[in-house]
Amino acid sequence: MDEENYRQIYEQINGAPCVFEKGILSLKCQCAYQHVFRLADRHGVGCTDTVMQLNCKAFLDHLRKQTRFVFKINIDGPLPHNKEIKVQNGGMLGVQKLLPGDSAAENVEDVAGLMVKAIEVYGGIEALPYNLIMPSVTNYKTRPKRQPKKK
Repeated sequence: MDEENYRQIYEQINGAPCVFEKGILSLKCQCAYQHVFRLADRHGVGCTDTVMQLNCKAFLDHLRKQTRFVFKINIDGPLPHNKEIKVQNGGMLGVQKLLPGDSAAENVEDVAGLMVKAIEVYGGIEALPYNLIMPSVTNYKTRPKRQPKKK
């Protein structure tokens, strides 16, 4: 399956893509509204709740704006894959640390539930203390690159 064909079919079967797809597929985040599917030899994640998808998108958009400055990235469009993993996983772990509960956990059990709690506590996505979330983003360790096997 060529990449163009893959993208067309992906968009047909996943009308509401999860904005935390990379975080969920990296197995650091889970969500009550996730729908994981397979297409060809790849996995994808959709969202089954339109309101939560919009909340997650708004949060991630705010967080990306903050991280572009921190990562010294001056490009429009998507972040590089490794940086996006740091933003999604580190961002959600940072929000989790701000809220009462299991702040020392290394995984996020429910992205949507965490977003609802954060909105209740801080009054809205714009009001979250992004300056307190950023250390979790910048300190998040992604999987190291695989080293080629020596012969």
